[in-house]
This record gives sequence, structure tokens and C-alpha cells, in this order.
Amino acid sequence: MDKLLVNGLEFVGPHGYYAEERAEGRRFRVDLVAEVSTRRPGVSDALEDTLDYRELAGIVVEIGQGPSHHLIESLVEAMCAAILGRHGAVQAVEIRLVKFADGVPGDPESVGIWVRREREAG
Repeated sequence: MDKLLVNGLEFVGPHGYYAEERAEGRRFRVDLVAEVSTRRPGVSDALEDTLDYRELAGIVVEIGQGPSHHLIESLVEAMCAAILGRHGAVQAVEIRLVKFADGVPGDPESVGIWVRREREAG
């Protein structure tokens, strides 16, 4: 399977366990890999034959700026489910989500999660 990439997508969203995170918002960065066949658009050179990466980015931003999630696990799960649910051609999606967090011991630049979800057979 081929892979479409969206790297370094950023947004501010109302996500976090603590009330101040949800009220103030936090900055996030996403790298996304969508597994999809690119054979047809590779031959046709037609946008209508491919999954436009602007649609993938739009889904991530829509969910990222949408209703609050307490956990980044829940946030990234919603992103994966939306991509797989809206685009039948996507066989699997991998998302690396980074949260620029304040108040974490050791003062890391960021925290995050990296998940892969595949379309369920049947």
C-alpha cells in the first residue's frame, strides 16, 4: 500500500485533563500517514482520482479545534476514526500527535502519542 503524508500540521485546541488546559488551549503538532493506493492517480494525474491531502489536514484540524478531549489518546482516536470513517480508500492511518505541554516535570518540549489504526475487515 502507498502512503500519503501530512507532516507538521499545527493547531491550538482545548484539550487536556486540567481545566486551565481546556480554557486556555494548547498547541499541537500532527504528522499523519494514510495508506491508500496511488496507482490510479499516478497514471491519470487527476485530483478526483486521489485522496486530496487537504481533506486529511481538514479532518485533523476540525477535530483538533473541536470539542475538548481530556486525554490525547482520545483525541488521536477520534482523528483516526474520522479519517477511516470518511474515506473508504484509506486502509490504515498512522498519526503522531505532539502536545506542547506546560507544567510537566523536567520541562519537556512536548509530550505525545503515536498510533496506527487499520480498517477492520468485514
